[in-house]
Amino acid sequence: MKKMITLVLFLTVSAFMFAQNNVTFQVNMGKQITLGNFDPATDVLYVSGGFNDWGTANPIPAPAGGDSVFSVTILNIGSTGVNFEYKFRFQKGANEVWEDIPNRTMQVMGGNQTLDVVYFNNNDWSPTVEVQMIFTCNMELEKLSGRFNPLTDSVSVNGNFNGWSSLVDLLEPGLDPNEYSGVVTKEVAVGEELAFKFWYTPNNWESVPNRMYTITQENVTAGLFEVVNASYNDGSLSTVLNQPCTIKLTVNTIGAIDPNGVPFPSVSNVIVAGSSAPFAWPQGGWPTSDSALVVRLFDDGTNGDLVAGDGIFTKDVVFPAYTTLGVEYKYGINFGLPTNGGSNDNEGGVGANHSFPWAINYMSATAVDTFGIIKPANLINVVTGINELGGTPETFELSQNYPNPFNPSTSINFSVPSTGLVNLVVYNLIGQEVAVLVNEEKVAGNYQVSFDASKLPSGVYLYKISTSSFTATKKMMLLK
Repeated sequence: MKKMITLVLFLTVSAFMFAQNNVTFQVNMGKQITLGNFDPATDVLYVSGGFNDWGTANPIPAPAGGDSVFSVTILNIGSTGVNFEYKFRFQKGANEVWEDIPNRTMQVMGGNQTLDVVYFNNNDWSPTVEVQMIFTCNMELEKLSGRFNPLTDSVSVNGNFNGWSSLVDLLEPGLDPNEYSGVVTKEVAVGEELAFKFWYTPNNWESVPNRMYTITQENVTAGLFEVVNASYNDGSLSTVLNQPCTIKLTVNTIGAIDPNGVPFPSVSNVIVAGSSAPFAWPQGGWPTSDSALVVRLFDDGTNGDLVAGDGIFTKDVVFPAYTTLGVEYKYGINFGLPTNGGSNDNEGGVGANHSFPWAINYMSATAVDTFGIIKPANLINVVTGINELGGTPETFELSQNYPNPFNPSTSINFSVPSTGLVNLVVYNLIGQEVAVLVNEEKVAGNYQVSFDASKLPSGVYLYKISTSSFTATKKMMLLK
């Protein structure tokens, strides 16, 4: 009788296991080991995706005998036919290193399923050679904004060639104190894609998409070559705020759900993180220890909140002049609390962020967001540095600024008799652009634009208006 019961139990358990959908993931880490990016003795490899909330629940053990193919089986991964996105990642000391490729995809086929072996970052075997790569970043606009302090802050370049590790490949100022350069020595192969961004302390990453560079045969032959020479965030006066801008962040949390579709039982706090100061990005998973890097919102009638207890959390955030228009951000609920569902980074998927559809002349606006709906913010109550004065002029005109001399702000009036693109730019006496006040289509009318020169030194400046059929230039004086 005992043997029969044991047999029945065995068959029952076997049938249960067979009914599960188990998927084996395989990744070849040989190239990463050869390049020195991954050490199987000390680094921990994971597969992260929608099946485990992009977490570290599935470490991949090192294979026996020094094999370079790592594999792990995830039991009962999901229902047959379900599609998942995923990536491989590893922990190298305090740094998380993710694959720098689009999310991989797979479909649960049913039963026991083994996926094909892939290479980490899709970098397979190819001949490699040691080269020296030059990276240069212009920090002038970050200096002018006050975000970057050259006396205390460090600039580095981080990418898939150094594990996205800050403060590893430092850049130093050259003959132009605004330009930071450095040489990175690395083994590379022809056709290998570099993905990278510039970074500076404290924890400021570029808001642009990953910069990309493909290694050519000419690069390998030369041995020393320039990868990039660019401004931080690709910043120019036409891609950054030309004056400070106050954004009233508002996010509706009523009915908020986490990335797994589970409603939050309660909303005790809301925070926001992002790509440009005063925002910052915490480390992966947004550990509670990075609380100093997030900005807290309020639903108690303070800090710009209009109605206490309505489930709409608010915060007035001031972005300094020269902030990139490419700011991205994301909210979190119940930061640091057990009720956050196990992750402080709990809005939407990995890499999905909100943004501001603003322009260089914005001075203030209200951003209307809903938690979990990842899209550009709806900006309302917009105030720009351009005011319509009414009336329809018969001729083009550029007036003298008032007051003049001024400190630190002044107003400039202009008139356009027909609809068209208007460009109003301020230059210093050697012809360098110092501000773009207008660069957009304007309907016929009289306008006034304000100019804040608080970041500029005293001196004489020129301002020039340009349309398809009219140009004019005038002088003004800043006295501090």
